[in-house]
Amino acid sequence: MPQPDFYPAPTTVRIWRCKYVSQCKVRGCLKRANLIAEKTDVAGRHVRQIELCTQHCEVVIESE
Repeated sequence: MPQPDFYPAPTTVRIWRCKYVSQCKVRGCLKRANLIAEKTDVAGRHVRQIELCTQHCEVVIESE
């Protein structure tokens, strides 16, 4: 009998506009975050999010 996977690996990254004031969460970056990268699992449920500046968000998009 197959066992349910309660912690599926995140597979999708969605990019949202940051509608609040926050600093980029990359270590050493002093820019303002204007985008949010959100990881979701196979079912579309939220797993993790991080606020990023445009430059660092482009790196995430390229890697995915």
